[in-house]
Amino acid sequence: MRYYRDIVEMVDRVRLTVVDRLVSLNLSQDLLFLFVASIVGIASGYGAVLFHEAIRLVQELLFVRLNSVFTALFPAIGGLVAGIIARWAPPDARGHGVPDVIKAVIARGGYMRSSLAFFKTAISAFSIGSGGGAGREGPIVQIGAVIGSSVGQFFRMSSDQLRTLVGAGAAGGIAAIFNAPLGGVMFALEIIMGGFNVRTFSPIVVSAVLATAVSRSYLGDHPTFVQTNYHLVSNYELIFYLLLGLGSGVVSVWFIRLMFATERWCTKLRKVPRVLQPAIGGLLVGLVLIWIPSMAGFSYDINNQAILGHAEILILAAVFLLKPIVVGVTLGSGGSGGVFAPALKAGAAFGGLVGILLHFLLPEYTATSGAYALVGMGALVAGTMHAPMTAIIMIFEVSDTYQVILPIMFAAVSSTVVARLMMKESIYTLPLEREGLEIGYGINLSIIHSIDVASIIRKKFVRVHRTTALHELMRLVSQHDQSVFPVVNEKDALVGVVRFQELREVLREPMSSIILAEDIMVKNVPMFEEHETLDNVLKKFELTDIDTIPVVSDLRDRKLIGIVRHEDVLRRYRKEILLRSSP
Repeated sequence: MRYYRDIVEMVDRVRLTVVDRLVSLNLSQDLLFLFVASIVGIASGYGAVLFHEAIRLVQELLFVRLNSVFTALFPAIGGLVAGIIARWAPPDARGHGVPDVIKAVIARGGYMRSSLAFFKTAISAFSIGSGGGAGREGPIVQIGAVIGSSVGQFFRMSSDQLRTLVGAGAAGGIAAIFNAPLGGVMFALEIIMGGFNVRTFSPIVVSAVLATAVSRSYLGDHPTFVQTNYHLVSNYELIFYLLLGLGSGVVSVWFIRLMFATERWCTKLRKVPRVLQPAIGGLLVGLVLIWIPSMAGFSYDINNQAILGHAEILILAAVFLLKPIVVGVTLGSGGSGGVFAPALKAGAAFGGLVGILLHFLLPEYTATSGAYALVGMGALVAGTMHAPMTAIIMIFEVSDTYQVILPIMFAAVSSTVVARLMMKESIYTLPLEREGLEIGYGINLSIIHSIDVASIIRKKFVRVHRTTALHELMRLVSQHDQSVFPVVNEKDALVGVVRFQELREVLREPMSSIILAEDIMVKNVPMFEEHETLDNVLKKFELTDIDTIPVVSDLRDRKLIGIVRHEDVLRRYRKEILLRSSP
């Protein structure tokens, strides 16, 4: 115990020395934070390189040959080793990876265990390197996020900064593994952080850029998939890409449901010793690899063949139908890996099949099937993740094909819209919702559901009468920090609100001196009753351009009793997160 305390004290001295040195340079807080984000980016880049090499090393150690009669045994052996390692690993070292990162951001204040990076690397390397059906992006996102969290904890960052560093590490990891810095940034902002924010954007960009630079120096600077030179044959073809996107939205929901249904089916293996479960799952996946070797998680052969238009229809159909089952077996049996790459494969297969049919029927108006395979990849990824911007940018970067931007925009957005209409949860948030964590607006709505308006209502505020003159309004604005002033009538009932926008516009009028509050107020405004929960509050804040909403005793008589500010909602949420994430 004494040696442990000595180590902790030494680490603290190093940390304080670094912080003091940075402060002595007279840098702003933002620059200091960017410096820390740079460390995260470089470290996550090296983490991605090590993970890539670990997968390759497993392939060499097991002499994996996907055209061998022993193909079925390779994933089983890798699964057995992964199962043995998992005996000492934390529970979140198995499975998808990305949902655990999202949970850390929204429910744990960005805290993640440092040991998770080692166990996730080892288990995922054996699961994927031996031929398992899952992809590389889930583990590397989790590994990068752990690096970001660990660096933030070392520098004793606040919970907000820690969450940003988790996103920066995730962006660095996926940017490095796919050689796609913009895609990594969009993935972190759209999926991990749950939205765009000026303060989080810069650190995430810095991390993704530096991680990509590190990976390129070791793994090379080339796109993940083969480069093509497709172009729109006619403007009518945009209609076909739109239809591909709409179909991909339906297929995305099918992919998610089939994958998770397969995972649930694999719970029957719970009667088997836990250490053997990944081996059994690996054996089942290996049987599929005998027929379709490109179904392995580390292989992108089917994607490249589909993009080039060389894939056989039977193989495309098999990949499309079996890929969600294969990845479900790998993850459900206790293996580790991501679902992004499997969605890319299923999307390439689906798009390729649609492209073959369209080019056969309308050869003069359509490109070859390869173009539709490329667009199908992005459309299915957008639908499964509910993240169109990530899909658009990522497909452009991994294919290095600029001509695909317009079709993929059509397909990705339409796919996302259809998928969201059919299913509220994405492939990443569904596991969390089954745990009771409802995700929305980048936060844990399960916590928001438990807090009512009454607990954050401000009852000390300034209200104005509908007959208040403009000069009095201006005096109140100068003396108080409110940006929205509720307007009441003789019965103290809410009749509207006056905002800065209306005041600024009316001051330009020549007759402004005789204007009253009721002349410039907004009459139809959102309002709450004090018994409502904060999830309704957040929805109204999102759908309106107002940062303060009045609270009334009853929606019928509208008697004004207080106001709620957007910043108060977020402050209460952050406080609740800290309380619930405390040991």
